[in-house]
Amino acid sequence: MTDSSYSPMPPAKNLAELVQDEPAVPFLQAFPLGTLLKAGVLAVLFAVLQYRFVAPMANVWGTDPNWSHGFIIPLFSLYLLFSRREELKQAKRQICWAGLPLVLLGLVGEFMGIYTLKNYWISQLCVLLVLFGLVLYLAGPSIIRITWLPILFLIFAVPLPELMYNRMAMPLQNVAARGSMLMLRAAGVNITNDASALHLISKSGIAQELTVAEACSGMHLLMAFLALGVAMAYLDDKPMWQRLILVGAGIPIAIFCNVLRVAITAWMYYIDKVEMGQGFMHAVTGVVMLIPALLMLWLLARVLKLTLVEVEEENPPTSTQVKGQP
Repeated sequence: MTDSSYSPMPPAKNLAELVQDEPAVPFLQAFPLGTLLKAGVLAVLFAVLQYRFVAPMANVWGTDPNWSHGFIIPLFSLYLLFSRREELKQAKRQICWAGLPLVLLGLVGEFMGIYTLKNYWISQLCVLLVLFGLVLYLAGPSIIRITWLPILFLIFAVPLPELMYNRMAMPLQNVAARGSMLMLRAAGVNITNDASALHLISKSGIAQELTVAEACSGMHLLMAFLALGVAMAYLDDKPMWQRLILVGAGIPIAIFCNVLRVAITAWMYYIDKVEMGQGFMHAVTGVVMLIPALLMLWLLARVLKLTLVEVEEENPPTSTQVKGQP
């Protein structure tokens, strides 16, 4: 006799599912009051010691519209940590000496950036290295596996040097001009472009010229949606290939929405509404374009999630025949 019954194998669980299976640990049990007090004192000391490097960065956030999102990035980083709070409670904390060399390297880099290289950007990047090293040293590898991305996520708040920013913005300006020109040509507009300059004939036959300036290059959108793509990839449990797609998708989505913004502005010139193209419409489209960009990124995340569900349904867990012998 043979027993043909099958015993299904349970699917493998990821870290988040394993944590959910564990009973919730009270916050004060995971982080006693003494631990919180020490962390608070350390955070204040860190802020005081790093103020010299962070203050110029915050000043750029408040004065340069291209980096106004810098105020939001630290808050989003805290939210990323909050989303993994159960894992943080249960992770093992221990001293890890490997973090000390990173702290020392970061401190040396901070002062070299200011006094030797005269470059605040390098010093500000080294602030993140010091923070990463401190967490590794004081909390250990189990904690850093959970917190590494929220720490490195802060890099999106570090303003790029002006020379580097301009070199990145220039090709984006040309892409925006070329893409908007193709869009308007498809709509029947007599328009040409030369690098970042657009030349068109309005409905009334007047020759109009406009230039895609640095502020219209789309760098603001690009940085914002790269950050959003990273956050979406981190928040939900998903395969690595889906995470990479979400992060990479921020680039073409931001570029497309900026091309659309420039095309709308140029359309105002075409219909002889130059004042609107220069003022109201130009400013409003910069905000309005966030809506389709967010929608496209959200839809992509939904499609990827549905794709994963379909794959899991087509490939159910394997079973093993173990109960009977001939």
